[in-house]
Amino acid sequence: MSNDAAQDYTPGLEYLRELPERARYLGDASKGEAQIVARPDDPGLGGTGILIRDDFHTVVRDAVLYPSGAVKTPMRIIGATSADGPGGVTVLASLDGRIQLRWMFRHATRRWELEAARGRRETGESPEQAARKETEEELGMRATTVERLGGVASETSLLASEVENFWAEVVCDDKGDDPEPGEAMGEIESLTPAELWDRVREGVVRDAHTLTAILHAVARGKLPAP
Repeated sequence: MSNDAAQDYTPGLEYLRELPERARYLGDASKGEAQIVARPDDPGLGGTGILIRDDFHTVVRDAVLYPSGAVKTPMRIIGATSADGPGGVTVLASLDGRIQLRWMFRHATRRWELEAARGRRETGESPEQAARKETEEELGMRATTVERLGGVASETSLLASEVENFWAEVVCDDKGDDPEPGEAMGEIESLTPAELWDRVREGVVRDAHTLTAILHAVARGKLPAP
């Protein structure tokens, strides 16, 4: 079969039609890649195809042929908006030289996490628009300038979606802080760069999106290195 986005759809691979184009790339095991193949008749392998789909994610299990000749059935998670751009954004917001992070109680980790503003990008929305929206929704602040720092694939063994990191200069919004009803939000911490690095060293800031945004900010000269 052609590697051309699985255009021929060998029986067993029809489900690829329902995925974004870049998620349909088959790969080529002869070139050292992990190649998606039709599921072999092996009861020891899990069923393949789309397992779960909701408004935010599609969970897929593929049969994958590795260069060694081994075949396994790993899962991957594809963001619903990944067809036309990054799945989400992370925003390091600076107010008078202080970085604005917020405590969020995250369902997945079942604990409070100190994070930069971040969230999903809607289909048709530019990353810059999403960055401004998340700044307002999660910090109650308005971005006066937004600058892209770089992109990140936060968990390449499972998540197909990418996130873009932004730096934003912000001011307090007249609307004030009005947390989203679908989020469990705590206090905002306004940190000097030195205090931010202390939180990183102490393991208080451990969210991968926030950490990569900090790294990008250092690389772009927005933050001093520790």
